[in-house]
Amino acid sequence: MTPKSPEVISQKRRHARSRAMAQVVVSTFTERLKEEAQKHGGSLSQRHIDELNIDFQAKAGLLTRVFEQAFSDAAREQEELKWHAIKRPAFDRLIVKRFEQLFIQRGVDSVPHGTISRRILPGFFLGLNMMLGPEALERYQWRCDTALERIMKGRLPVGWNLVDQDAEVHTVILDAQYAIALHFEDVQHRSDWFVQIANAHLAPISYADAPDAQWELTPRALRVMAKHLLGDLKKAVDDNVAWQHLAERHEGADRHKIALILERLD
Repeated sequence: MTPKSPEVISQKRRHARSRAMAQVVVSTFTERLKEEAQKHGGSLSQRHIDELNIDFQAKAGLLTRVFEQAFSDAAREQEELKWHAIKRPAFDRLIVKRFEQLFIQRGVDSVPHGTISRRILPGFFLGLNMMLGPEALERYQWRCDTALERIMKGRLPVGWNLVDQDAEVHTVILDAQYAIALHFEDVQHRSDWFVQIANAHLAPISYADAPDAQWELTPRALRVMAKHLLGDLKKAVDDNVAWQHLAERHEGADRHKIALILERLD
């Protein structure tokens, strides 16, 4: 007999806990109705309450799904908290901040929304390292970490929006985006490469029925992601002053070439 995977075991345990919680709610509600009926001279007959109990028990399935969803959402939130709890270079957080609004998550309507799974992060950082090179990446990380210390002065929690507004940080992020964009001059070839890297290094699913359990990066999703990732560069290309400052840091920078790459990625 094939041993059950941890995901399957976890799913069964979560369902059992959810079912037990739902049954407790129903039973407690029923007992309360009986107590109230006794207090008021039995205006609610025991037979009627027993009939209500059958009806309530029938609704236990719905409550089970509600509780199960709550457990699933809690598990997803824990995964998100892990990302925020891990001490990562400020540059890493700030570059992901460009497209984190695309991450798949359940909305208030309990329906999954989003285009990109957080499971992409290991492959994303691997691809980033390969495109920028370890030395340049380390330099970007050091500069952003230094800026973070200067801005926050040890205060917690970190105000990432505040850090993101810093001129030095903006320069670092813009330079990184410029370097990334140059790698997409052959959009088709680089996109295929990045999709392969990302999907080959997806993080494990957080739980069996997670909304991104079957997710993989597609070329179309990559284009959406790239549009957000390179958003600062697009603004610089469209602004004469911003482009001039960037061109001063990158000898031979071709504004038309970068604009064309961004257009092809759109």
